[in-house]
Amino acid sequence: MKKIRVFLDDIRTPEMAHNSIKGLGLDYSQTDNWVIVRDYFEFVKMINNNFDKIELVSFDHDLACLDKDGHEWTGKDAVDYLINYCLDNLKILPDWYVHTDNTSGRQNIIGAINGYLKVIEGKDLNDFRYYHNGIVNYKFV
Repeated sequence: MKKIRVFLDDIRTPEMAHNSIKGLGLDYSQTDNWVIVRDYFEFVKMINNNFDKIELVSFDHDLACLDKDGHEWTGKDAVDYLINYCLDNLKILPDWYVHTDNTSGRQNIIGAINGYLKVIEGKDLNDFRYYHNGIVNYKFV
């Protein structure tokens, strides 16, 4: 089964977020190695239809995604959905990275994921520092 990398961002492409000077580096910059998802609702479909194939999710926070009632859906909402999916289906969270430029959004996403990993999955996150943006291959990045 081919694994999927999910890149959640309304504007950017993977090579804009992961390259030689930032993000996960050149090994993660190739667009053809990612499924690009542009909004919260596409993300929910991706999770529901492909969860067991997903190896990595890279999150943006500001998605410019509004529903018909004017509610804004963000990368934090996507993380909350992913966490609830894992809880409801007894799944382990895939690897993740937060590439957003929104500093408070970054901390909200990281805080939600770390809380889940610590309390629900029992992960030891004592070495996770404020400058880490995710966990890939069981390593802090």
